[in-house]
Amino acid sequence: MTGIILEMRRVVTGVIGDEQQASAIVYALISNFGGERLYIPHNDYQERNQEMICLHQAGATIEQLASRYRLAQKTVYRIVMRDKKND
Repeated sequence: MTGIILEMRRVVTGVIGDEQQASAIVYALISNFGGERLYIPHNDYQERNQEMICLHQAGATIEQLASRYRLAQKTVYRIVMRDKKND
């Protein structure tokens, strides 16, 4: 087994507590998604977006938010404007 597969098994085992089930889950993932590139977000976008909206309402600029969250200014602008449309 490769390092990533062992790491996946370790993580899944830590979540569900059963090594056999963890192996079955990992191999099911490999069977269904093996060879594909998957993007797995590393945080909760809704929480991040709400925080950005609050900071923008408090006076933070698009540029400041883009730098803080490591996003393109266009992305931050869309998030902020989407919120304004929903008001």
